[in-house]
This record gives sequence, structure tokens and C-alpha cells, in this order.
Amino acid sequence: MNDSEKRSLDDLANGEQSETKLVHNCTATSIKGAKMANNKKGSLDDLANGEKSETNEAQDSVNAGTNNAKQLKKPKIDLERVRARADQSIDLGVTTEYTVIPIRNPKPDEFFRCMSDEDYSMDTYILSLKTENEWYLIDPDILPEIQLESQLRVMTLYVCVTMNSTPFVTCIPQPDEMGKINSWHTSGHRTMEEAKLCWVRRQADIANGAYVITKAMNAKLPDPKWPTMTLSEIIDRAFDKYYINDIQDPVLQRLRGEMMS
Repeated sequence: MNDSEKRSLDDLANGEQSETKLVHNCTATSIKGAKMANNKKGSLDDLANGEKSETNEAQDSVNAGTNNAKQLKKPKIDLERVRARADQSIDLGVTTEYTVIPIRNPKPDEFFRCMSDEDYSMDTYILSLKTENEWYLIDPDILPEIQLESQLRVMTLYVCVTMNSTPFVTCIPQPDEMGKINSWHTSGHRTMEEAKLCWVRRQADIANGAYVITKAMNAKLPDPKWPTMTLSEIIDRAFDKYYINDIQDPVLQRLRGEMMS
């Protein structure tokens, strides 16, 4: 082998060695780049996880603040202020006028009050028809015509109110011309006197011929709301269809047998 061929072989070997070294260097560079990429990815993941953790902590803080705000927020409606009470009455600043006021006896199952003002009671002539449970106010001009009627009596008119402030008029006989009065009527007047002081309920005691009075002792019961009408207005409404001022009134004609009921 001559020198020229020997140099060519040396050059070829050196070239292959350079290529091998270049490949090795590229491979090392690739591995190093991959490691750097992996390290960078890990750093990014750690950063992302840290940010996520901070976000969760921030959200937890917000949620905690919201829950605390809910706990500390005062309700708009105070239940104790809006709760209805038995002793609570509402004054609307209006006047109630009743177009009809019944004439009746107190019911055995109701509590009632009687107006204590002397200007709200009076004695007058009343024709009492027990079968119809009706009371008629008699005009003095026709009294001589019916004075022998056994159902005509001097009675006291009392103005009463129920617990729902509904007024009614009740009539209780006074002693007759002989000064006699039965136990029912005496007991009835006594009931009205008690009703001027407190809420009462009366029930018939058949065995003793009188009324049993039950007093409401509950201090929380409201005071009665009395009608603002005068006694004249109350009587006018109550006896609107039960006022007799004519001897030919159908009620008197029936009592005389001049017409059928």
C-alpha cells in the first residue's frame, strides 16, 4: 500500500470517528434537552399546582366569609314584632256604624260586657212576644189602648257588646205594679251589673230558677270596644222594625184576634 492509499484510509477513519462523535454529541444534547424539558414541565406543574392550591384556599376563604356573613346577617322580619297577640287591638282611626243592632238575650256560650254609662240604659214599655222571641217598643200615645195586655211590661234596656265588639240590646223586666219580680229577672239584672265590671257569661240554672254567672278572669282579655253611637241612635236601629205607634199595627191586630198570624 502506497502512502496515498494509507492517507485515504486514515482520512476515512477520521471521518467516521467524527461522525460517531457528532452523533454521540447530538444524542447527548437530545437527552439533555429532554431532561431540561422534563424539568421545565415539572416546574410548570408545580407552579400550576401551587396556583391551584392558592385558588382553592382563596375560594375556601370566600366561602367561609359568605357563611359567616349569612350567620351574621340580621333577618329582615322580626317574628316577635309580627306575632299576633290576644291583647293586641288595632285602631284604624275609623268609626264603625251598625245598620242593624239585634234585640236578644245573651247566648249561654258567649262572653259579653254591658255599658256602665247610665246614658246607655233606660226603662221603657216593651211588648214581649215570647213565642216569636220578639220585643216591641210601645209609643206612649197608644198605651191606654193596650195597658191591659199581659205581655206589656216596663223593662230596662241594656246595651251590650260581644268579644268581637258586636253590640246588641237586651230587655229585662222591672217589678210589676204590685212590686213583684221573678227570680229570673232579678238574676238577669244582677248579671248586667256584673257585666259592667268584667266579661261575663250567663247560663240558666233551671233547678234554682236563676242564672249562673261565669266571670272571665284572664287579665289579658282586651277591653270592650264600645259603639260610638248614642243611645238614641242605637235604639233607633235596634227597634227600627219593632216600634209600635199605631193601634192598628198588625202585631196588635193579631193579639186582638183581628187577623191571622
